[in-house]
Amino acid sequence: MGIKEKIPIMTYSQYRRARKLVHQCCNYDGGNCLALDDGEECVCVQSISYSLLCRWFRAAVLPLDESLETALLHQKEQKRCTVCGQPFLPGSNRAKYCKICAAIIHRRQKTASDRKRRAAYGQLEMKKP
Repeated sequence: MGIKEKIPIMTYSQYRRARKLVHQCCNYDGGNCLALDDGEECVCVQSISYSLLCRWFRAAVLPLDESLETALLHQKEQKRCTVCGQPFLPGSNRAKYCKICAAIIHRRQKTASDRKRRAAYGQLEMKKP
């Protein structure tokens, strides 16, 4: 994220999700930030702000929650899943589903294709005699 780009502002629900993620940061220690510690305890800025201020949080911790990262950092590139409606970063311009839904849809389409193929094969066997 460059200097000239706007710092994303979170909604309350996004802030609550980010606040839970802050506890997984390796620099977080009981409400204080070890990276900012220069002899005095310093409050973790990400835990008290509605903005994405901490570069370490943005680079290392935020990717743990893909939908939150997409909603905050990739607003222009994001698409919405046609099944569940969650925002996701598409791997190509043809992507319609998030990773979880894509696996479910792929499995469903494969079983339908196999069922159709088996039915056609079964009908061919019956027509031979």
